[in-house]
Amino acid sequence: MIGKRLKTARKAAKMTQTELATRAGIDELTASRISHYETDTHSPNFQQACRFAEVLGVPECYLYCRDDVLAEQLLAIHKRHKRFRFNPGEISELERAEVQLQAAAQTIHSLLNRRMDILISEDLPSSMKP
Repeated sequence: MIGKRLKTARKAAKMTQTELATRAGIDELTASRISHYETDTHSPNFQQACRFAEVLGVPECYLYCRDDVLAEQLLAIHKRHKRFRFNPGEISELERAEVQLQAAAQTIHSLLNRRMDILISEDLPSSMKP
């Protein structure tokens, strides 16, 4: 992982090193490791780098990209496509809303059918009424 990418992403997310460590699941006692990662003194394993990327809202490959121009392009692509992604909570909420919408549509359909039956029966001559 490239330390300056981690630092740039963290600052862009307006997080302190301690906040990043906490959100990424690093114990508070070892939160100082973020400083070591940012200065390339130590490197996190890939799983930890993936957690950092997720917390910071950047693609994992950004943290490993050596070329500055390519890194910025990766961020731009990621941000463009991020608009169209939903997290699991949002997907569940959309599914619940869809079920509620279908139930409401069925209720409306049923009520309209009843109303039509009433109107039709009111307009029928008395000899044709049930």
